Amino acid sequence: MQFLAMLTMLIDHLGIVLFPETPWLRHIGRLAMPLYAYALVLGYGRTRSFRRYALRLAAIAVLSQLPYQYALMGPDESFEFNVVFTLLVSLAVLRLIDLSISSTSARGLRAGVIAHGDSLGTAWRPITTASIAASGCLLLELLPFDYGAYLLLLVLIYRFTVGQVATALHFFLNALYLLPGSPPYQMYSLLATLLIAHAPKALDAAGRIRIPRWLWLSFYPAHLAVLAAIRPFVAV
Repeated sequence: MQFLAMLTMLIDHLGIVLFPETPWLRHIGRLAMPLYAYALVLGYGRTRSFRRYALRLAAIAVLSQLPYQYALMGPDESFEFNVVFTLLVSLAVLRLIDLSISSTSARGLRAGVIAHGDSLGTAWRPITTASIAASGCLLLELLPFDYGAYLLLLVLIYRFTVGQVATALHFFLNALYLLPGSPPYQMYSLLATLLIAHAPKALDAAGRIRIPRWLWLSFYPAHLAVLAAIRPFVAV
């Protein structure tokens, strides 16, 4: 999956910088972001140290910001946080949701309501989860984050749903974000969820291509730095 995520992201960014008149490159590139979102969910579930995982993500985000601004936005464009910052906020939301669930369960045990099915904690969990998610979405929409609340909502879909439910929710999310008159590129991202939900063997086959850890961690800032260096020489 790592190889497929890196490849589709590279194709997408080549389409932006070098081949803006070739829309099918952007279509292929729509698979990248959902794959990275799913990788975040998997990484969060598997990591032994949340702190180290978050710090690695933060380091990648900071190192990528200047190359991102020059490669994809242009030096004269308004500032925007790159997508790794959006993933970092999404990671924080996942952590806060899990901490809130643990906290309500602990309060239920102390109150002795566990004998009644922990009804108090169970009743509050959806409200607390929705509040944390809404706060994250608000932050991502008020400040200029790449993909904004869309990416956080997709991360939450991958975290809490599977199979046909995940596919349906992703389709609904795409439909919600499609504005009248805008190119429906984002609908192609649904192919990634179809792979994740219904063709895991295909992802496993791609996963057999072993990616060195250093390459996986450095690929985003490194390829953006190369594109940023090339962009001034590309005729607009």
